[in-house]
Amino acid sequence: MRRAPTRLAEIVVTAAAFTAGCSFSGGGDRGQVPFDPRPLSAVLVTSVADTARLRAREESAVADCMARRRFRYEPERTTVSERAVTTNPYGLLRKEQARQDGYGVVGEILSGTGDHAPPAAHHSIGWTKALEGTHVEKFALATGVVLTYRPDGCAYQGREAAYGPGWNRLENELEGLQAAVMDQVEKDSRYIDALAKWSSCMRKSGYSYDDMQAPREELARDMESTNGSDRALRSLGRKELRIASDDYVCERRVRLHEAVYEAQRDAKKSTLNDSARADLRRYRTLKRKALGSPNSSTSTGPE
Repeated sequence: MRRAPTRLAEIVVTAAAFTAGCSFSGGGDRGQVPFDPRPLSAVLVTSVADTARLRAREESAVADCMARRRFRYEPERTTVSERAVTTNPYGLLRKEQARQDGYGVVGEILSGTGDHAPPAAHHSIGWTKALEGTHVEKFALATGVVLTYRPDGCAYQGREAAYGPGWNRLENELEGLQAAVMDQVEKDSRYIDALAKWSSCMRKSGYSYDDMQAPREELARDMESTNGSDRALRSLGRKELRIASDDYVCERRVRLHEAVYEAQRDAKKSTLNDSARADLRRYRTLKRKALGSPNSSTSTGPE
């Protein structure tokens, strides 16, 4: 049986037709594989397969917690979007991604892998309280952000059981740290200069984009006007592939990946203290233990 197409190019055009229409030669690629920089050495990035395994483990732990309280909890079916896992947080593109899937905006809809959550089931007040908890506590992250949580709920306790004591807070701390690193990168003069050059390069190709998210935002707006028409979506998909192809060429031409990598390297040095580095090591250890293998893939990129 032929597998269902998952990449946008497989759905809207043939590979041969697309390749004939787009060129990646010349100064755009420089004959080198570009960096795919991720904050915190990509510690928070997990492979698609491992993400599915971890979510299934979490759901099972929540169900066990609810059962001890004499409530039935049906673990949610675990589906993991490859796009959600592999998308670069800075919006940078990889060559094959640009050619085959664009930004993943239209492809997520056409391939039927979008997040279509089922209608919420009706449960008793007691069931909901058992799952979500009732005792509210707060804690402040190192970045100053204050989070509210309910440690007596099975949603919280299930994750603690799946990974280990302190997991919820640890993950939130590292997500806050990652955001702080990215914020420094986006304020770095090397990134700002490269982004301006990228914008100029895109303007020469007929686009008016000031930041990396602008193409995605434009496509999302355009998608609303398709009214779900398959023909309109496929047409928009072809447009997405063209934009992403030009985007990738401009990113490589102005060395945007390298600028992010260098800015991130310095941001990491100035942001991570001994305590943060210890948290990163503990996070890796807990995730690997949860997966049951010391060699499981818990990151996919450099830096």
